[in-house]
Amino acid sequence: MLSTAYSPWFILLCLAVGAGYAALLYSAQAPWSRAINYALAGLRFVVVSFLCFLLLSPFIKTTTTRTEAPTVVLAVDNSQSISLFTPKPALDQLTTGLPQLANTLREKGFRVETRTLTKSSIAPDSLRFTASRTDLNQLLSDSREANAERNLAGVVLVSDGLVNQGQEPQFSEFNFPIFSVALGDTIAKRDLRLTDLVYNRVAFSGNKFPLEAEIGYEGYAGGAATVEVREGGRVLESRRVALPSGRRRIKTTFQLTAPAPGKRRYEVRVLPQAGEFTALNNTRTAFIEVVKGKLRVLLAGAAPHPDLKALRAAILANNNFDLTLVVAGVGAPLPASASFDVAVLHQLPARGGLGQELLARVRAARVPVLYVLGAQSDYAAYNQLNAGLSVQPRGAQTDEVTPLPNPGFARFPLDEASRRRFGQYPPV
Repeated sequence: MLSTAYSPWFILLCLAVGAGYAALLYSAQAPWSRAINYALAGLRFVVVSFLCFLLLSPFIKTTTTRTEAPTVVLAVDNSQSISLFTPKPALDQLTTGLPQLANTLREKGFRVETRTLTKSSIAPDSLRFTASRTDLNQLLSDSREANAERNLAGVVLVSDGLVNQGQEPQFSEFNFPIFSVALGDTIAKRDLRLTDLVYNRVAFSGNKFPLEAEIGYEGYAGGAATVEVREGGRVLESRRVALPSGRRRIKTTFQLTAPAPGKRRYEVRVLPQAGEFTALNNTRTAFIEVVKGKLRVLLAGAAPHPDLKALRAAILANNNFDLTLVVAGVGAPLPASASFDVAVLHQLPARGGLGQELLARVRAARVPVLYVLGAQSDYAAYNQLNAGLSVQPRGAQTDEVTPLPNPGFARFPLDEASRRRFGQYPPV
């Protein structure tokens, strides 16, 4: 179908221009015959009208219809709790019934895809219930993203509903129907477990590093649990952690000192208590590489500022950092032989091109950079650096703002420690 970027009525105007142009040129007495005159006028009319038509930006619009089979995703919770709590006959029925369900859906014209917690796509007859974490929200989100360009008719969620990681699925919005199939024992057992262990994979020898353990509990609210950190069978630290009522998870952080360089294996364990259903989920392991040497930090600023003093004090408080402080146009410049592993640039790039030499050195070194923006920053120059975040200021006035949790937002909860930490942050 032929269309134009403008109204089709303009085609009549193109014809009128062509006719007028031809009449203007060939209406006078011509030295050739009338037949030739009419032919030339007609040719002029066609050419001029066509050229005017091209000014309307014509294009050919084609419509292609493609029929795509609707997709059904079999989202299977293959966590260890399924095999632990489900009777063997029911588990065998599941492993044989899923392939039959997939074949039945294909016969009805559906495209079938099987997804688990650990694999994006898997054959339904090769299920292994070995996943140590259950994040149903991530499983459903991955199913949605993988079929964003397809006709997703629905998701069949096979699970016991026991989530120990991520957001609860009921707090998310999904634009497809979810058909739930209950499996295993959906009643929460009286149990203690380590749901998550957060740590840095690299630590500096002699420096303290955190190990944050998240404890999940059912049936022990109002009591306490003993959590210990071990290395090679030796208990490094042990503590009692209160388990508040009205909650299902609590976090505790251990501050350990990194020993001699090398690979270290730390085991965090919640000691079993009386009446606990299973102790198989009470332990998690952290592998940390301890390295020797100081991290060389370049702290550069556009001008003297109290923030530079605060940043300098914070960096020097860590014995594993070697700091070089440079202020553009003040004091000695950065030596040509100076090298660094990371850079902190305070209000650089700056207005008026101040500190361009420092910025060029940092860009040439290709090291990680922390940009601290402020009133003296040149935002246009900063946006050209492609640092991952584009800033579009509104006017020249700057405001200091303080983060404040919104008590009316309940999509995901904030623990009390995070709320207190937000209140302690300075305005930015």
